[in-house]
Amino acid sequence: MQAHATAPDELALARTQRYVNRAAAGDSGAFEALVKEHYQRVLRFQMKWVRNQADAQELAQETFFAAWKKIGSFRQESKFSTWLLGIALNLARNHRNRGPAKHEAELPDDEHLESLLGSGTAPPEQLHQRQALTALDRALARLPADMREVTVLVRLEGMALQDVANLLDVPLGTVKSRLSRSRAQLALELKAYLG
Repeated sequence: MQAHATAPDELALARTQRYVNRAAAGDSGAFEALVKEHYQRVLRFQMKWVRNQADAQELAQETFFAAWKKIGSFRQESKFSTWLLGIALNLARNHRNRGPAKHEAELPDDEHLESLLGSGTAPPEQLHQRQALTALDRALARLPADMREVTVLVRLEGMALQDVANLLDVPLGTVKSRLSRSRAQLALELKAYLG
């Protein structure tokens, strides 16, 4: 039964691998397929860093432009999505360094928060969820950059710890330590919402 559960994942990885190989050989159609497959994930990833839809869209486009230019150098030692998020992370860091005060102060609007809520939730519960999400977003913004990066990559993007270590070029123990410290700090700040 487990073999059937992983078969779609393996097929998706094989398809992505074919697109990567063809794109590396100069096939722009194959690269367009990669963009379609990964654009929403990259856009959501950028929104977690810049909290501004227009900036996130621009950074997502820059991510794919940089990926197209570098696709021939992708050594395939990691998944394509990990490599792509590494490019996205570097662009987000550069963007943040150009104007940290502007970007740290911006919080998601109600429409963005509501999109994270389930549509079947009762209004009082939606209000509580909205408040919790806003508190979580603010708590994440207050984390030191190295802890925030690890938390977003592992907890929100679902990346494996070793992939995050490779991406950030730090030892696995450093990733675990940052994640543990982040978890403790977030738990302390979100005590009211955790019950």
